[in-house]
Amino acid sequence: MIDHTVRLERMIENDRKRQKQTLYPTFGFIALFIIYFMTTDVLLLLPIILVGQFPMLYKSWHRMKLLLTFNDDARYQEKVRSEFGLAVGNLVFLLLLITSSILGWITLLTFIIVVLVGLITFIVLGYRIDRELKAIDPEHVTGPELSKAQVERQKRKTS
Repeated sequence: MIDHTVRLERMIENDRKRQKQTLYPTFGFIALFIIYFMTTDVLLLLPIILVGQFPMLYKSWHRMKLLLTFNDDARYQEKVRSEFGLAVGNLVFLLLLITSSILGWITLLTFIIVVLVGLITFIVLGYRIDRELKAIDPEHVTGPELSKAQVERQKRKTS
């Protein structure tokens, strides 16, 4: 097993690296969608929401690969994979909702309500999986710990 501080540093470095790798493709995708959907009469916001999920899925994939190297316990690895499955499920969920909205099967109000309930559910499930990972492996770096370390690093960098 790898020490908590080593894991934290590797995860910060991984996030920084993935952030740089996803920045330009994200802007490129959004620009292509804007150009395409400006020439058509299709609602622009819905595809942009969907395109915004691909960089998150990419980062989740690399996070999963990194977390799998930290612990060989089968339960830990199963939970790490289920965390990535949650990210894939989020993408599928949004894809189904956007398709339903575009085809007129649901109204915009229903769409907004289902998105809010769905996103809250995905966030709660993500925190639950994170807590279960911490229970299985006490050295696991949780999302709040990672966020706090990134903010502290950014403060030190600007000082």
